Amino acid sequence: MNTFRFRPTPILRERRRRRCTRFALTDSLGRRIPVIVRDISSRGLSAAASGQAPRINEVVRATLDDGREVWGLVRWRDGNLFGVEFDTRT
Repeated sequence: MNTFRFRPTPILRERRRRRCTRFALTDSLGRRIPVIVRDISSRGLSAAASGQAPRINEVVRATLDDGREVWGLVRWRDGNLFGVEFDTRT
């Protein structure tokens, strides 16, 4: 196959809002996890922990600016960087 003929299928993702702001997540035991959010969307966020990042598949809770709480799972981790996928079921 010639590479000039390759046309990748676009995977449409929601536009992410870039942020660099302090934020506090809470783990499943109620402990605060101070982080700096790198970007956020309605489906999740990526952040940098000021200490150790939460473990993969750990449940975390975030309180949004409008007062809503969302729960999610840590899906990836690289050093102190990590990503959370929110539970979007209503």
